[in-house]
Amino acid sequence: MERSESEIPLNGGRVTQAVVRVGDTVRRPPTYNSPFIHKLLKHIEFAGFAGAPRSIGYDNVGRDIFSYIAGEVPRDLSRHSDEALIDAARLIRRYHDATEGLVGSPAARSVGLEVVCHNDLSPCNFVFRSGRPQAIIDFDSASPGTRLHDLGYAAWTWLDLGGDDVDADLQRFRLAMFCRAYDANVDLERVVDVILLRQRILVAQGRRIGDAAMERWATGCLEWTIRNFGATKLEP
Repeated sequence: MERSESEIPLNGGRVTQAVVRVGDTVRRPPTYNSPFIHKLLKHIEFAGFAGAPRSIGYDNVGRDIFSYIAGEVPRDLSRHSDEALIDAARLIRRYHDATEGLVGSPAARSVGLEVVCHNDLSPCNFVFRSGRPQAIIDFDSASPGTRLHDLGYAAWTWLDLGGDDVDADLQRFRLAMFCRAYDANVDLERVVDVILLRQRILVAQGRRIGDAAMERWATGCLEWTIRNFGATKLEP
């Protein structure tokens, strides 16, 4: 079967190979997680969450089809405005809330599962318009988990923790602002614990797959977070 002739390769963000736009849709090679991703996107659509692509099924060559969301997707981490941080945290909260029904069984709750984690809530997986995040994309790694698991990684990457170009006191304030936009009662120390855990995981992943740049970057972020957040009161 032939592919469409009107395919436009997508670049921006950290796009998977062979992802293309066809009209108002995105086509991408299926993964082992594709059936779950389609179920997840249909569930959150039914739950009223509008900040994600819609599942449209598969095309005639077996690729996933999702709706296309217009906007800009950043290639790299960078500094974001306070307004963008608050928007992102609230968007993540609405996404998590919309997924609760997928992990609502007593068995899931008994092992601590709360939501479906995106697992890579970096700004590079958000669609922006006029500098503000509007939607979450790229659910390849989605799986059941805890809210904090996603929130910790999101806080790390949205604040771009790890560089001495931003004052640590300011980063503490921004961390509190981001987390409390997600949940006014969030425990900041627990969020920092998860940030450190996610940083250690990425250090180990970089070492395991031989990605020296990843390992070096995550190690620098880990050292910065321990140095500036580890033994410091986090309240702004």
